[in-house]
Amino acid sequence: MAHELDITNGIASFADSRVRTTADGVELTDAWHRLGTPVGHLMTVDEMLDAAHLRGWNVRKEPLIAMVDTEDGALEMPVADRHVVLRDNPITKEVETLGIVGNRWTPYANEQTTALLADLVDEGGAIGETAGALRGGRDTFVTMKLPDSMEFRSPVTGELDVTELYLSVLNNHSGEAPLRVLITPVRIVCANTQRMAEGAARSGMSLRHTGNPNERLAQVREALGLTFAYRDNFVERCEALIARSVDNVVVLDVIENVFGVPAATTEAQAKSRKATAATVLDNYTQSPTVRPFYGTAFGAYNAITEYLDHQAPVMGAQLTEAQREDKRAQRALLSPELTTIKVSAMEALLAL
Repeated sequence: MAHELDITNGIASFADSRVRTTADGVELTDAWHRLGTPVGHLMTVDEMLDAAHLRGWNVRKEPLIAMVDTEDGALEMPVADRHVVLRDNPITKEVETLGIVGNRWTPYANEQTTALLADLVDEGGAIGETAGALRGGRDTFVTMKLPDSMEFRSPVTGELDVTELYLSVLNNHSGEAPLRVLITPVRIVCANTQRMAEGAARSGMSLRHTGNPNERLAQVREALGLTFAYRDNFVERCEALIARSVDNVVVLDVIENVFGVPAATTEAQAKSRKATAATVLDNYTQSPTVRPFYGTAFGAYNAITEYLDHQAPVMGAQLTEAQREDKRAQRALLSPELTTIKVSAMEALLAL
């Protein structure tokens, strides 16, 4: 799958805070596929904008005009309730089109979304991990690592499982998606990892491109306070699940109830749901990511979420594998049905 980074004249709109050094002292950039700018340290808001070429795009909308051929020559006709989104390319300074939007759509500037990271955590200094643009400037991302990771000790191996958490702001300039703020264990460096981050998001919120940008973005800061509290609550519940020992019979019973085997109304439906439950049980007993917590309710929960996020079928026989992964990531983030199943699974396991 392509990285989809925005590249103009060989210059990638991407900045990475990391630089690796080999044993012989040779510096190697961690910038994706050796593209973009390896800054070598956490970035300030200004550094993110400059290093990732996100500054001064002047994203705006202009009325959409249709050119119609008539007997008297070409005629310009405005298209009702439609505008074209434009930007100034940061490298060439040429005007480019990004998408078509309606009257209510409002652009959120890159300068606003990068500043949002600092505002959310009350930090004025260096905070940025990665920043960049995708799909010819239609999408942008900025990412910072949160100071508190999630740490769970395996009762099987004794090893500490550490999950770093990142706060990411994903913006869209084409009218195809809202602005999204995610807390995710995935550090975004390209389109592929953006999809992974969306699929693995622990929590987040979306904001439609309407109204006053400054007022709307201020709402994000208030709402994210609840998200940070969610992280603490999630860790507490996971630790409770780790402390609960369970055997395979109990786990299978929970899985079958979560996926509605007892509620099946036809033989075919029961067979299909039992097959799903069997796949989830295989995750519990065999998956490398679940095995460190085998024998606990936490392992059962991870087996269920692994199936929902990465294995559940995606409809569409004609979809390419890339399209299928896109739909799976979006579903994992946005589907109320999957969220309901995950909540039900956690509640059932906590009740054991």
